[in-house]
Amino acid sequence: MEIQANRILITGGCGGIGLGIGEYFARIGKQVTLVDRNTAPAADLMRRFNTVRCIEIDITDYAAVDERIGALASDDEAPQVLVNGAGWSPKYDPQGQPWKPWTMPMSHWQDVMAVNIDAAFNLCRLLLPSMIKANYGRIVNIASVAAHTGGGGVAPVHYVTGKAALQGMTKAIAGSVGQYNITVNAINPGRIDTQMIRDVPDEVNQGYAARIPLKRLGTPADIAHAVAYLCSDHADYLTGTQIEVNGGLYMGS
Repeated sequence: MEIQANRILITGGCGGIGLGIGEYFARIGKQVTLVDRNTAPAADLMRRFNTVRCIEIDITDYAAVDERIGALASDDEAPQVLVNGAGWSPKYDPQGQPWKPWTMPMSHWQDVMAVNIDAAFNLCRLLLPSMIKANYGRIVNIASVAAHTGGGGVAPVHYVTGKAALQGMTKAIAGSVGQYNITVNAINPGRIDTQMIRDVPDEVNQGYAARIPLKRLGTPADIAHAVAYLCSDHADYLTGTQIEVNGGLYMGS
């Protein structure tokens, strides 16, 4: 399996899944740019691989992203792979109660949607011109199994909606850029063992593990392997689709 691209940009790159993807590409000698609002968790990865760098930025600050990522995309070293990995799933309101559609202020809805869908579109918008010019590119959007299941009573409405929108955006952009040898696909992680799922009682996650046919939670490496496949020559004829990486938790069509 060969990966033609050498320059990889990952948003949410310093979270659990993002770091897992970044480490995979660093290990095979790729130049990796991790984009996140807090880059401290990537310090060890940068120490171990001199091909890894970080951009510390709030991806919902569109003017700042346009300036910093736009400049990166305009030179000869523009990223050839974009992984939209940033995601936010705040489950509880300020009183510690689960968010409900009727208790959620619009400002909170908009803040979460800005991370989970708007910022992903903005990154695609910025990087696609350089991919089109090069007649090559790979975009992988990290959506969620929650977009199929409605969240299972755990994921809140804004997270589920944003990830479903990301699935739709994947298809729409794929149809627009295929002629330029650019593929756009999504991955729907299931219950992945990262910090994001530890904001619920441990018995919730253990309950998930018991229901998963493979009898374990997923790992960031499981997602990284799927991303690598979508960026490889083995997936050159695959675009506008989704890969379910959930251990069998969801088997719908």
